[in-house]
Amino acid sequence: MTDEDIAWIADTMGLDDLDKDRRAFLKRTGTFDVSACPGSGKTTLVVAKLAILARKWRHPTSGICVLSHTNVAREEIQNRLGHTPVGNRLLRYPHFIDTIHTFANRFLALPYLRSNGFPSPLVDDDVAKAFRWNVLQGQERWRFEGWLKRQHKSIDEITFRDSNLSVAMTSGDFPTGAHTETYKKAQRIIVESAAAGHFRYEEMFVWAECLLGQFPEIAASLSHRFPLVLMDEMQDTSQRQAALLGSIFDRANGPCFVQRVGDPNQEIFKSGQEQNIADPFPDVGEGRTMSIGSSRRFGAPVANHANPLAIVPIDGGGLQGSGPQHAAEFSEHNRNLIIIFPDNNTDGVLDVFGTHLLETFDDETIAIGDCVAIGGVHRPAQEAIAAGHAKFPRSVEHYWGEYSPEVSKSDRHPKTLVGYVHHAQIMIRMSGDTAGGIAHFATGLKRLTRQIGKPERTLERTRKQMAIRSALAPIPNALARYDQFVQTFLIAMTPVTEEIWQGYAPQFRELAGQLCQGDINLDAGAGFLAWEESQADLPELEGAQANFDNIVKVSSGDREVSIRLGSIHQAKGQTHFATLLLSTYLYDHSSEKIIRWLTGEKSGGNGEVVRNLSRLKQSYVAMTRPTHLVAMALRNSAIAADRAKALEQLQARGWEIRDLCT
Repeated sequence: MTDEDIAWIADTMGLDDLDKDRRAFLKRTGTFDVSACPGSGKTTLVVAKLAILARKWRHPTSGICVLSHTNVAREEIQNRLGHTPVGNRLLRYPHFIDTIHTFANRFLALPYLRSNGFPSPLVDDDVAKAFRWNVLQGQERWRFEGWLKRQHKSIDEITFRDSNLSVAMTSGDFPTGAHTETYKKAQRIIVESAAAGHFRYEEMFVWAECLLGQFPEIAASLSHRFPLVLMDEMQDTSQRQAALLGSIFDRANGPCFVQRVGDPNQEIFKSGQEQNIADPFPDVGEGRTMSIGSSRRFGAPVANHANPLAIVPIDGGGLQGSGPQHAAEFSEHNRNLIIIFPDNNTDGVLDVFGTHLLETFDDETIAIGDCVAIGGVHRPAQEAIAAGHAKFPRSVEHYWGEYSPEVSKSDRHPKTLVGYVHHAQIMIRMSGDTAGGIAHFATGLKRLTRQIGKPERTLERTRKQMAIRSALAPIPNALARYDQFVQTFLIAMTPVTEEIWQGYAPQFRELAGQLCQGDINLDAGAGFLAWEESQADLPELEGAQANFDNIVKVSSGDREVSIRLGSIHQAKGQTHFATLLLSTYLYDHSSEKIIRWLTGEKSGGNGEVVRNLSRLKQSYVAMTRPTHLVAMALRNSAIAADRAKALEQLQARGWEIRDLCT
């Protein structure tokens, strides 16, 4: 790993200003962990490192194994390096880049099941749950469901823990012993599901463990097959996953090198029972861990507010803000906001946030990215909770009654360019936001451009529609074709048929080539240009509910800003322009439990119970999403004990206060 290698990949991927920590990560070999802060660009760095390695790889039958919880690394390779020989090399044998589940299935679980006479399995949580609901019928099922309900359980939670199909629940043990009739009914559900080949994703780890238990030499074979293993998003790896991977790829004594990348402060997808305590991340061994504590996403003010909530201290003086790249001069303001609202009234919270944004930034700066309001709880409760209830506000819907958690789940990353067109038309039809739909389509065209070649630097701007039109301006015919498509299909809303798309696909291949600099490979985007049917049977919401993506619009004079609502878990991995963290209720009101970290009285997670550690991690994730402004909504009760002192402390920490209680 030389400076020349780094210069090559920086030019190929358009990476600017790789500092010493990032260069050290690219150059470092052997087994180690890297703890990388939000906005450090760790996935991009992982892909850059892989590209350098693949360029030098000389082993025809052994390769690099890259594992994560999503396919973001593979998608980044396709988008950033799909047009290059090294990118194509990485996505083929002998290398393996996929999820931990896919790895366990392909190399362990499926071979075990096939060799033991199970039918070809269908691995899907929803399919397995639907099958299991129908194993019992009539009165038998009705009584069994009633019994489970009295235990605060459901058939959906029934699973198994070993190859004997011993019954368990996803949250722990089955409520009764194996001698009871209810246990036997549950086991019948599991046995029939297994016989039909219907399994949940996590259940496949049982069969993977069985294969390794019967044939331990397979671990040695896989270690030789993959002499280098790189694990991304390591903080979200469960105890079971870590134990399985550790039994294959021995980080202490194995023949392979294992490099793990993640951020322990963003570990929000695991419950207390799932914590990886056998092989914690990051490694506590001396010299086995390095840190990247400088974020390119936001500047110093946001970093200073988020830093106390990092439960694992960040080396080198804590979280540092060295961004953002766009409109950096607008990020060093002192207008990060705390909104204090009455315990029984959230009216005005979103309006204050939106108005504050309009007062602080001009329209062009706000347009750099999304303005978002998120909470830790976003699904409605079974019990009726209204203003005045002790748990109010419990969830995101208590800040905006039209919020729909189902709408917020819709796929924002289609697999094809025409999928982006379909999705953009749905967005426009449901929200009336033409600009948002056009921007979504422009994002898809940029993805195509990345697959074909190296995009013009102007395309790295957040406002993709303007960037594309600017890049095409010197080619009037190309700009006219692009504008004509937008006018026809995203303004006039003409339906796109397969026949129509076959005529446009070659034009977009050519347009994408014209948006590139240097060498291009027009064949590289063939899959992304393929026809795909519209997934347009999203529920047609009526009246005020017809609001795609949960967008609230706030006006001030003749100006307007859109605020998208959602959950913290959905926002993980996203970058926003401005983020408002809403106080929600799970066992306690979140704002009441984190207030001392906001005032500066506390820092880190020492001595905190698991429940509050989880709350701090979620708050940290939320507060590190924005590039330019972070805001918090606090219940008045969070500061009621000594209001004057709390307000003074918050202001001393640099927060601007908007008090809706006065």
